[in-house]
Amino acid sequence: MKIVKPALVAGAIACTAIAAACSNSAPEEVGGVETSAPKEKPSLSISIYDRGNVPQEMGTIDNNRWTKWLNENGPVNGKYVPIPRGEAVQKLNLLFASGDAPDVVFEFDTRFRDQMYQQKMIMPVDELIEKSSTEYKQLLQKYPEIKKAATKPDGNMYEFGRVSPLVGFQALFIRQDWLDKLGLQAPQTTEELFEVAKAFTEQDPDGNGVKDTFGIALSGETGGTINTMFRNVTWVVEDGKLVRGWKQENAANAFKKRLYDAGLVDKDFLADKNGQKAQQDWNNGKIGIFVGRTIDLVNFNQYYEQLKNNVPTAEVKAIKLPESEFGRFVIGVNNPVQMTTIINAKTKDPEAAMAYIDFMASRTAGEMLRFGQEGVDSVKGSNGCLQPIDAEKFNKEVSWNIDFQLLLSRVELGACTDIQSQLDPSKPLEQDFLRLIKENNEANLSADVEYAPITYGEHMPTLPEELNMINSNVSKIADLYNKAIVSGPSYTIEQAFNEAQDLWNKSGGDKLEAFYSDWYGNNSEKAFLAKDMWKFVKN
Repeated sequence: MKIVKPALVAGAIACTAIAAACSNSAPEEVGGVETSAPKEKPSLSISIYDRGNVPQEMGTIDNNRWTKWLNENGPVNGKYVPIPRGEAVQKLNLLFASGDAPDVVFEFDTRFRDQMYQQKMIMPVDELIEKSSTEYKQLLQKYPEIKKAATKPDGNMYEFGRVSPLVGFQALFIRQDWLDKLGLQAPQTTEELFEVAKAFTEQDPDGNGVKDTFGIALSGETGGTINTMFRNVTWVVEDGKLVRGWKQENAANAFKKRLYDAGLVDKDFLADKNGQKAQQDWNNGKIGIFVGRTIDLVNFNQYYEQLKNNVPTAEVKAIKLPESEFGRFVIGVNNPVQMTTIINAKTKDPEAAMAYIDFMASRTAGEMLRFGQEGVDSVKGSNGCLQPIDAEKFNKEVSWNIDFQLLLSRVELGACTDIQSQLDPSKPLEQDFLRLIKENNEANLSADVEYAPITYGEHMPTLPEELNMINSNVSKIADLYNKAIVSGPSYTIEQAFNEAQDLWNKSGGDKLEAFYSDWYGNNSEKAFLAKDMWKFVKN
């Protein structure tokens, strides 16, 4: 991959990637000969997340090296409007309500974008793309699934997004050295998982003579993965209809209770709200089965390097999720088609907004924002991918610009955007993490597993406000099952189920069922569902 240097970008882009930047010109006299001079770039207001992570010497999120590069080399003069990341929806709601919202808005929150659609605050973009787009139109033609994800109930597209290869996101890690010491095999079923967790707890797998290990974590992402193992994902398809999965919910929580009652998990797992205690136990070599991630370079340190530093003899393997009576499922994958961008219905220059979106979706902008300038920030490594020349300098000057990349389609930039390209196979630990990534992708993407939900959460329909209130009320059902898990014989899963159904009925859960059933019945052929996700598996 070759990065075009900034001095050369303007000329290259002006008449290729962004047609709008060179189509509007005014004649002028030069030596008696009429020529064309480029028209002044249009101005455009653009939202940008403010995470408070811009190094002081780099400026501010709305005025820095990258905003200047974008304005110098892109088709518009952008005025960037900082949006506090932790309060993004509240801030944007205020801006839209006051009529001061930016022309182009970047926002991950699906419900917010749908709310803007319902209130007619954003622009349908089908005709705009057809008449004014170059780069994004080509992306749509290449990946028609984007249109599925971007289309609202009125049949028009209202959103822009990015496309990524489908890869393993979460990984079910197991201590292979513990399996070997105890003469066990990796579990293939939920019953085998229970037995392995029991052995890891009771048979001193770390050899220190103390009963101080847990078989499996129950908080954080590991607890969520047990739900996945039993297809406890709330809404499931049965006999061609979308229904609430009570059987699956009972089975998943019964398994958790069985682990808890047998003493195979941390008794205080409910207090570990974000899973940090479980991760610490994993990194200290005190948990045998744990869910981590293999999607990003930071995961190497989080889930593997720290463990190996603390327990150099630890051997880890990434395995498939064991099979339950409901099937065998994917642990966790990324969202391959993610909607990120909308255009304010009140923008005065939709063509400029489209030109900006085209530019941000282009390879030129994507490579520059992700890797920085070749020869200044990065240089090609032995794998042919750009690598930071100085990691500390790169972190300070480049890596914080991630929120300028919300239209960067990694699937178009190739393997150099994958975590594998950032790891050094000459270093033993990094080489071993490359093995774990490979094992995890093979586990998550094999032909004998399926995606437990009907689609990625961001592609589920958003609820009307009255149903959202019902959904909030019935979310307390989880508390009932958690109570059953930790209460021994005094409060059973059956009792929790009975109270859960009572709460569901009294709260109006039947209205939720009707909504989702109707949505699925009318949209199962045109919505972006799990089958569409698997078209993005990296070959």
